[in-house]
Amino acid sequence: DMDRFEISTLRSYYGALLTQRQNDLLVMHYDEDLSFGEIANIVGISRQAVLDGINKGEKHLCEYEQKLPLVEKDKKMHAVIDSLEKVDNQTAKNCAQQLRLLMEE
Repeated sequence: DMDRFEISTLRSYYGALLTQRQNDLLVMHYDEDLSFGEIANIVGISRQAVLDGINKGEKHLCEYEQKLPLVEKDKKMHAVIDSLEKVDNQTAKNCAQQLRLLMEE
């Protein structure tokens, strides 16, 4: 099972591709730390529907990362940038800084 950080990271990349309901359920459960019962009361659906929605949302996030590995690519690019910054060469350090800024846009 994935932890809160992994779900949050995947949501930041792919959350817009989920249904609003799935996104809302994931936010309530992972970010607001609400139980399935609490979410069910707020949304007005059964606990089972909450669980199903969260499971579907998680599944879709994992599928998107498998197909479009943006999170994995970002990790690799950050590692390359970190290496560039350690080189004793001002041009390399400037390039690293520019790459980091581009990735944060």
